[in-house]
Amino acid sequence: MVSIVDMAEQLGVSQMTVRRDMQALESQGHAALVSGGARRVGQIASELSLAEKRHLQSAEKTAIARKAASLARPGMAIYFDAGTTCLAVAEEITARPELRDTILAVTNDFTIVSHLMLNSSCRLYHTGGEVLRDNKSCIGETTATVISRLNLDLAFLSTSSWNADWISTPNEAKIAVKLATVKASRRTILVSDSTKYGRLGFFNIIAPQEMDGIITDTGLPAAAQELLIRSGIDLMLVEPEETRSPRRRAGEAQAE
Repeated sequence: MVSIVDMAEQLGVSQMTVRRDMQALESQGHAALVSGGARRVGQIASELSLAEKRHLQSAEKTAIARKAASLARPGMAIYFDAGTTCLAVAEEITARPELRDTILAVTNDFTIVSHLMLNSSCRLYHTGGEVLRDNKSCIGETTATVISRLNLDLAFLSTSSWNADWISTPNEAKIAVKLATVKASRRTILVSDSTKYGRLGFFNIIAPQEMDGIITDTGLPAAAQELLIRSGIDLMLVEPEETRSPRRRAGEAQAE
């Protein structure tokens, strides 16, 4: 970490200049502003296991899932990428009678396929492939080959790291799977909470601009929001339930 004051003194510029430049770096996902300064955004060497991720940012994932499910329509062929955010989307879809028994669902995630088996009667496919035990999912060329043979209406992709330039991963075997999904789907939506923005995996997968939309929460820095929108991305921001005021929640309930 470094303070705004120290950077201004070392570079011989004003604190306003430093703050403006750091905001630009933050919007690109290369740094994170903290009180009085900034910290470097590090590269992630590996992803957390499913058990470790399950309860992180749960309010954000619920809000993201509700928005994602609103994009689904009865009879659609929908792909659910591996991960807890996509699991939340699957849970939201099975809570909607008009969707849970009518969609055709495809996933590489064992937890998601189990949830859909127990909570819906939709047509259901698991991709198979090399098993990634910690994340209870399949990855690799076999998985990608299966997906490449499909015609999907809608795909929900997850990620552990993204910024304004790239969606990335520390796991090389995930690249082919995600690229095959984008190619096979008429519409691909990235579902990822704001804490993953600015993180960097060793392998770049695809630029955010090649997604048909991104659903994330309002914790995304304002500068990042502006940068993504200016680049033409359909950025859909959701507000976690726990951040809303009681008065606002009551008003929304009455409106519904």
